[in-house]
Amino acid sequence: MPMLLAIISMMLLGVVDSYFVSLLGTEELAAVSFTLPVTFTVISIGLGIGMSLGALVSRLIGAGEHAHAARLTTDTQIFTICVAALLVGFGLWSIEPLFMLLGATDNVMPDIKGYMHYWYLGTPFLLLILVSNNAFRAIGNVKASAWLSTLMAVSNAIFDPLFIFGVGPFPEMGVAGAAFATVLAVVLTWTISFFTLLRKEHLLQLNWPELPTLLTNWRRLLTIAIPAVGSNIMTPCAAAALTAIVAQSGAEAVAGFGVGSRVESLALILVFALSSVLPMFIGQNIGAGKPERAYSALMTCLRFSLVFQVVVYLLLLIASEAIAATFSSDEQVKQVIRTFLLILPLTYGAHGVVILAMVSLNVLKRPKLALLITLVRLLVLYVPLAFIGFKVANVTGMFVGAALANIIAAGVAYKLLRNVIHQQGALPY
Repeated sequence: MPMLLAIISMMLLGVVDSYFVSLLGTEELAAVSFTLPVTFTVISIGLGIGMSLGALVSRLIGAGEHAHAARLTTDTQIFTICVAALLVGFGLWSIEPLFMLLGATDNVMPDIKGYMHYWYLGTPFLLLILVSNNAFRAIGNVKASAWLSTLMAVSNAIFDPLFIFGVGPFPEMGVAGAAFATVLAVVLTWTISFFTLLRKEHLLQLNWPELPTLLTNWRRLLTIAIPAVGSNIMTPCAAAALTAIVAQSGAEAVAGFGVGSRVESLALILVFALSSVLPMFIGQNIGAGKPERAYSALMTCLRFSLVFQVVVYLLLLIASEAIAATFSSDEQVKQVIRTFLLILPLTYGAHGVVILAMVSLNVLKRPKLALLITLVRLLVLYVPLAFIGFKVANVTGMFVGAALANIIAAGVAYKLLRNVIHQQGALPY
């Protein structure tokens, strides 16, 4: 429940950004929509590193090895800073060619540049927050993780209108102001997160590690982090491909698709909350010698996801007109949003099964299998079927193809997950 509040706040962060930017106009909303695949890619890298840390630390805590967990957490922070530095350098260099590849036009490119220049400045702090939050959850302090995530989202929502529209003494920065607000929010949140890990949880060691220890911990981290990052990064890559496809129908279609993607994040809110704590629950119980309890929780979560997402679909169906009207007055944009909400949310239960299966496979020490599921879902099913659908029936066909991919991928993920559980002796075949 604390993570549900946190995930709601985090997802609202993106929705609030989209709402305030939409007040500037359709082209401004399209510019921010173009940035989503790139920002999601960077976030996915942080989530992958954090997922690896959480899987390892949860087992160490379950086994009572707190000092070892603290050293591993510290070395992961160092690793995260190195990765963030590379991402910032490459990101700033590649803004124009990358977004031209995604289909951005000259009309929206200035706003994209202004937004991304500021957004990249907050990247190191954002990645450290994502990694630290996984450490909090791994030791069982879910409330700290939830509170920090909520703080970041709320502070961003407060800063957004101040810098987008120039309220009072604050400068009017337009689209760039949304990114600047995010930077301020992540710096504030990281500061509190750092001192909480250091002073309260004693999970950071300020002494520099010996090189062999550092490299050993990095190798352990990368064993799970590389496949986990690969799995996470495929989603924004697929989103980038779909954005490029949608761009063929104009800025209105991109804007509508961007809003739909934000709503999708909110619709999967409970699944994301479960996926953030379920691996830690599994890891701690396996570390404590109670695998049956871990696997029982996993199966319950999968069943719950299917049932709960049906309820969410019905609610979105009822609210689709109001949602579309909230984000745009342009009829073309509204029609894309309505079509999105009619088709894709029907398969979010299946999508939830895939998400929970992947995060569980990481802590079950099957990260390569989790990566395989992601590759099959996105590269073999999601993008190809969406592309075929677009060619057959434009944007509507693309949504139908993507929905079909979700259903097939869920069946594959569940079958592979059951095989792993059977191999580990916790469930009959």
